[in-house]
Amino acid sequence: MNRDALRFWASAAGASIAFAGLVPVLFPFRAIGLDPAAERDFVWLLTVFCTGIMLVLFGLAAWIGGRRSVRLRDVIEAGGVQQAINRAGERDSDDAPYTRNAAVWCIVTGGLLLLIYFVLYAVLV
Repeated sequence: MNRDALRFWASAAGASIAFAGLVPVLFPFRAIGLDPAAERDFVWLLTVFCTGIMLVLFGLAAWIGGRRSVRLRDVIEAGGVQQAINRAGERDSDDAPYTRNAAVWCIVTGGLLLLIYFVLYAVLV
């Protein structure tokens, strides 16, 4: 495994584990009127699950929508909308590997959070 791939997977796993570990510690239970002793497991599971789903969906949206997106500068430089779209399509053939794609990182991190959720669910419930 090359260094970029190792950094990609380690950062996704580290972010997922750190987030899941910090939720029960940093969540403002009393500020929103919850009893930490009674509601900790429920809030922990709900927060980790919702964050995982949101990361997967945001990552998918960025991956799907960002592939052929054009900016105003692209349209001006290309001389028209269709020309800018065609240029964006040519750029797609030169896609960076997944290790440099933030959308893929969000999808992987969200998937890892969902995996953590299922492990927590099996242990806590």
